[in-house]
Amino acid sequence: MSGTRLGAAFSQGMRSYLRAAYEEAVEHFQSALIAAYVDGEEQAQIYERERAIIYLYKGNAWAFADDWDAALREYLEAVQTDPQLAEAHYNLGVAFAAIGQIDKAIAAFKEALAQNQSLYEAHFSLGRCYQRLDDAGRAYIHYNSACNARPQAAEPRYYLGLMHQSHGAHELAQRCFADALRVEPTFVSPAMEDEVLVTRSEEEVAQWYYRLSQALKQQSYEEEAERIYRALLEWRPEESQARYLLGNLLARRRRLDEALEEYRQIPPYHKYYVDARLRMSTVMRLLKQPRQAYDLLLNCARLHPGNGQLFLHMGKLLYDMGRHPAAVRAFERAVELLSDDPQAHYLLGFMYNIIGKENWALAAWRKAVDLSPDSHSLRYDLGYMYVRRDRYDLAAAEFGRVLEHWPDDIETNFMLGLCYKELMEPARSIPLFEKVLRRNPRHAQALYYLGACYLQIGNTSLGKAYLRRYDHMVRQVAVATKVSSSSSGARRRALAGVMQ
Repeated sequence: MSGTRLGAAFSQGMRSYLRAAYEEAVEHFQSALIAAYVDGEEQAQIYERERAIIYLYKGNAWAFADDWDAALREYLEAVQTDPQLAEAHYNLGVAFAAIGQIDKAIAAFKEALAQNQSLYEAHFSLGRCYQRLDDAGRAYIHYNSACNARPQAAEPRYYLGLMHQSHGAHELAQRCFADALRVEPTFVSPAMEDEVLVTRSEEEVAQWYYRLSQALKQQSYEEEAERIYRALLEWRPEESQARYLLGNLLARRRRLDEALEEYRQIPPYHKYYVDARLRMSTVMRLLKQPRQAYDLLLNCARLHPGNGQLFLHMGKLLYDMGRHPAAVRAFERAVELLSDDPQAHYLLGFMYNIIGKENWALAAWRKAVDLSPDSHSLRYDLGYMYVRRDRYDLAAAEFGRVLEHWPDDIETNFMLGLCYKELMEPARSIPLFEKVLRRNPRHAQALYYLGACYLQIGNTSLGKAYLRRYDHMVRQVAVATKVSSSSSGARRRALAGVMQ
């Protein structure tokens, strides 16, 4: 741009801008923009990024002159001219924040980060906006991101401390203030006329820790949530709710031994004691320690004999250990205590089925389906049980309900087709078996029954064709099985020869 009216105007504008003559700077920047449009010389042509930068400086000049409406207009021109200019989006956010449009400011700052994820100023400003909206979790995360983007910056640490302090968490606040002075010893805190210290009870302060941790977890910042829980426990070791929630967080992150240690510290009189023992048993089950898990729940059940969840989990553990009669008794007790729990009835039916009491299993599963009519896997199992007892009419009703929600499930289509076939309604079976074969052409049973159904309705040629396909498939499988068996035998004989 040197030697052009454009270059001269921009240089004059920058000189005025640097000596704080903002109105004069605006005039020169405007002249530069006009020159870029009207000058015909090739060297006077500028890129969109350069034009956007001129709008940006022009907006800055208006901002320093406290004319935020004018600044906003220039920043909008800048982002429209070059949507990838992160600084323009950031300054646009500053202008929106200055005139009190926080939602628009947040959107602009986010767009700035979309163009430059490590932009310190955008993270810090988002922290300030979310703090003003009392969105603790997002404010905390963006202040942390600002610290990571610029490790020697004290300001985000200071404001994070103010956020803790305003909710009475003085220990966390002092840590942040000390950290701010550590990274920037010459930092001078800004005057905060709008920050008023509020006296809060310990319970109110504890709720701040819980609220912040929950917000961080919801945004998948689990390490930060763990840090807040541990800070709360350092301040109030008796906070058993925090231990329980921290244990859940650690277990979810597969730090199972640490989770067990947190759960163990919850005293028997606390309301989370039973829940903690249930979680401990689940962790022990994952660690392949069913006996220890069962003993833990048994001792807990002696203290809380009316808690049905304890017996439900004990039944699962007894099943894992192969103690089926004891598992049945545990599930029966669970059903007594949890009469409206479909899972309890289902598991009891499952155990009745294992020990050969099919009538009792059927009654338990019917109850489970009545309690949870939208549980389609339960309804499928009930239908399957009806098929085993040759009650194809009842089975068809259940499978039909399942297909309303899982229309493409292969096995449900097959089972419903089988029911219609047994009910002597081959015309209703045929489209179901054909659907199964479209999804799985090698479904041998569907192929056989489809051929049989066509024979039933008198379509002999098509019925025989499907049955020939079925015979061919069966022979292929038999040959493959025979070859595999022969190869295995040859390998065994060869191995025996080597060993001899």
